Amino acid sequence: MSSIHLPIEILYNILGRLPVKDLIRYMSVCKSWRDLITHPNFISTHMNLHRNIDGYVLHHKMATTRTGLSCFSCLSYDKTYVEHSSFDIPFSCESVYFQLVGSINGLLCLSDSYQYFGRTIYLWNPSIWKLKVLRSSCFNHNYCDIGNFFSVGFGFDHHANDFKIVRIMYFGDFYCPYVEKELPRAEVYSLARNSWRRIGIKAGCYAIDKSATAVVRGAIHWFASRTKEASGSNFILTFDFGSEEFGEIMLPRYHCDRGRPQVSLRVLRESLALIVGWYNNYELIECWDVWVMGEYGMAESWTKRYSIVPEERCFRCLGIINNNELVLDKSTRQELVSYDLENMQFKHLAISRRYTFREEKKECIRAPTKKVALKGERQRR
Repeated sequence: MSSIHLPIEILYNILGRLPVKDLIRYMSVCKSWRDLITHPNFISTHMNLHRNIDGYVLHHKMATTRTGLSCFSCLSYDKTYVEHSSFDIPFSCESVYFQLVGSINGLLCLSDSYQYFGRTIYLWNPSIWKLKVLRSSCFNHNYCDIGNFFSVGFGFDHHANDFKIVRIMYFGDFYCPYVEKELPRAEVYSLARNSWRRIGIKAGCYAIDKSATAVVRGAIHWFASRTKEASGSNFILTFDFGSEEFGEIMLPRYHCDRGRPQVSLRVLRESLALIVGWYNNYELIECWDVWVMGEYGMAESWTKRYSIVPEERCFRCLGIINNNELVLDKSTRQELVSYDLENMQFKHLAISRRYTFREEKKECIRAPTKKVALKGERQRR
């Protein structure tokens, strides 16, 4: 039956319930179906219909110098974390090693690692094998200057139904403590418009995190610090993808006499969370404190919910999965372990380091099964 005989509401209801791989095939049925499937309204309908479907935990492993390939593994979301599928990144970057900026609805945002981070950004949809490489910028400053470095965030503007990237460029020595030589600059990329535009940002502070993964209330969050000239205190730098404005949130008073902290921002049950790890004399974490912001934006609502002492040697927290489990990187046996915040139990994950030639980068994020198409994309075969 031709689509012309079916009301648009029925087509939306039928096609919107199908998996992405089927939709890709049905785009070849006729032009009207292709236009419908690629229309932003249909993409939103498809995402809403699949919102409650469990996704996967996406495990990113950095490439080795021998293979030159980065790898992703899709792990089941039922707390067994059995590998469902895996795939390599089929394109290369300037630094050889990719860093994962973020993932939203199956759309991956990648960049080069180390001092090259943020200079080139890759939007990749592995489901339909389409890639968009962003090398342009609003600014003419020489990106090759070793003194330049970037902080990047990836998010979704629900009001405009648009994926956006925010990039901040700082002028200072990448390998030394930050000194503000020039005013920082910021720009935001809109996938719908396929263009960058300049936005304002305050001076006297900088994002310590190069990439941010904590997205709450449509805003991305970086652990940040003021320059010495501006008192040198730490805070949370925010960027709202809807208003395209920066903001600040005060941190809780998490300092104690345990020593040097390792601080990261995460999302726990849709609330902003601060995970503070305390190093011992052997540069290993001896305790983690988990702070949660009860009412978003209200500094007085920070409360310390959990204090965790690891059973084995660990040296960093990679993230939170299942809204309840911290994923920890062990210093021995080259494997990962999770900690259930409710049951207060540790569990060894069936995730080990595939490569032994160098320490790989591992990041754990939730990657829903639903996928989106890119506008103005470049296809790689």
